[in-house]
Amino acid sequence: MSKYYNPIRFKQKPNDIVYTPINVAKLMIDLCDIKPTDSVLDPSRGGGVFYNNLPECNKDYCEITEDKDFFKYKKNSDLIIGNPPYSRWNDWIKHTIDLNPNRFCYIFSTHNLTPKRLSIIFNAGYTITKFHICKVDWWFSPSFIVLFEKGKKEDSIISFTPQAFFCDICNKTNNGYGKKCSRGRTKIIDGVKIKYGMNECSHNIFKKNINEKGDTGKSSPTK
Repeated sequence: MSKYYNPIRFKQKPNDIVYTPINVAKLMIDLCDIKPTDSVLDPSRGGGVFYNNLPECNKDYCEITEDKDFFKYKKNSDLIIGNPPYSRWNDWIKHTIDLNPNRFCYIFSTHNLTPKRLSIIFNAGYTITKFHICKVDWWFSPSFIVLFEKGKKEDSIISFTPQAFFCDICNKTNNGYGKKCSRGRTKIIDGVKIKYGMNECSHNIFKKNINEKGDTGKSSPTK
């Protein structure tokens, strides 16, 4: 298991059955400008809120409870539209790209639309041509409805930085005091909870303690 443990991804029974409100599904459908000649895939039909409300088109669906697994789907589609299971985001994006649709429209929570995922999508030749923010009252956070289209790099309406910005004091470097700066994080060191402020570089604090106490620095609060 990766040291960067994701408790949602590794839950035995992820809480992925979250139905999309009909008004949100219709909004997403309207954003996609579906034509009668389009082939459209609903990758996780569930109660049919997307599939049943699609306009005239050549539609198909997947639904794991009906033994129609999206990850086994191989047909070409002009559009894939739906609300993917949160525990499978990375795999879902990869298979969506493998299917090579002209466009796909998914709804993301604010913490699921990450620069890393955008980088994967953009590197596959897709860009964002429509971006809509909404809030479902009983969902955890606001949501982003995003339409990705292939081959329209010049029409992208968003930019992003793939890499994280690290501590501007230590730049995440080891400096002999640990592998990663703990700025803005809480660490438990020898059973003691240590909380570093948003403006505090943990490496600088540890270095200061060494200078003041004459510590050898063999143990580090950022390990």
